[in-house]
Amino acid sequence: YILMATVIKLKKSETASSVPTTSNLAAGEVAVNTADQKIYVRDSSSNIVEVANKGESLGTVLAMSIALG
Repeated sequence: YILMATVIKLKKSETASSVPTTSNLAAGEVAVNTADQKIYVRDSSSNIVEVANKGESLGTVLAMSIALG
């Protein structure tokens, strides 16, 4: 029995100040801006929410993103 890792691929931008729009993300989908080091999610009310920036803990952010999904 071989355990295979699951790859999770996020949408991303490498352009500073680029924020995803509702046409870019489905509800619960996560995006990252590598230039600004920010993570966004589209919530169930169709709002794009910044859930983290470079000053926050990544573990907390991923748990929040998964919970929102």
